[in-house]
Amino acid sequence: MLGELVQEDSTVALVAGGDVMLGSWAQQVVLDSGFAYPFVRLLPQLSQADIVFANLEAPFGDSGEALVEKSYTFQVMPALAAALVAGKINLVSLANNHIMDFGISHLKKTVQLLDSLGIQHAGAGVNRIEACREAALEVKGIRLALVAYSLTFPQEFWATDTSAGTCFPWAPEVFEQVRSLRRRYDVVMVSCHWGQELMELPKKYQIELAHRLIDAGADIILGHHPHVVQGIEVYQGRLIAYSLGNFVFGSYSEKAREGLLLKVVWSKNGMEWAQVMPINVYNAEREFQPVLLNGERRTAFLQHLNQISLELNNQHRVITSDGRVRFNPKFQQYPEESKQTDYQQEG
Repeated sequence: MLGELVQEDSTVALVAGGDVMLGSWAQQVVLDSGFAYPFVRLLPQLSQADIVFANLEAPFGDSGEALVEKSYTFQVMPALAAALVAGKINLVSLANNHIMDFGISHLKKTVQLLDSLGIQHAGAGVNRIEACREAALEVKGIRLALVAYSLTFPQEFWATDTSAGTCFPWAPEVFEQVRSLRRRYDVVMVSCHWGQELMELPKKYQIELAHRLIDAGADIILGHHPHVVQGIEVYQGRLIAYSLGNFVFGSYSEKAREGLLLKVVWSKNGMEWAQVMPINVYNAEREFQPVLLNGERRTAFLQHLNQISLELNNQHRVITSDGRVRFNPKFQQYPEESKQTDYQQEG
């Protein structure tokens, strides 16, 4: 086991993962194997974080009719919310294209269940004001906020002044919201559900929106929806992860094989460091229990991540061989051959 990074008490650590959907094929596996099953192989990494974030891709419920006719609709037995607790997840985005699959009743049930478990959430509500309201946290004297936006269809899922749904980032109010959060919080996190499924490169509108959000005051952008990893960009000294891929997702997709956990550490002075932790989410191998990639597969993943990130970073490689994100010049203190890592060997 390699040496682990030392985290000072004055810092706050976030580990952000991708899409979590414990229904469909995953549901019976988790019921048979126990609530701790999905995240148990990643607990050494998740337990080190003050905040563990994921995109909750389905509402909790076990009955009802779909709100809109779609190719895929998801709901998860409420009992499986215990798996989030077992996985140390304490912050989620509800801004996605499935949280309203079964309407306002399931959304309300999901919010009530998350509240009862102490899991903070943002991105959906009974009206637009509630859907766009930030989740607020304070850890070790550092104040953090999360806002979550969905840019995915169906449009019927977007909240209005009088209807429930997700927060669609209508301009210009969204940028004013981020500017307001910048004045009131030490760290401003933004989750965006966007892009095209199974596409490794962000679309032009993703890049433009991410830049405008950071210009308005966001510290980090956490993207979801494509189910595969997209490139990482360092913009104005801030971090944009266009898609973290899947985390634990109840399908046997042949194309969604790898995701990533992103660890970010902040102090009162701002972001201290960030590290990419690639994970195997190929359910034909892992059966809804992701594990860290290691060896040649990890090396290949990081090389590929650098490749798809080049155009976003003026052809600069921003990921080191140990997964560190280079924030030039501050991050030059972390050399390519650094032995410090949050990884332990798979096995």
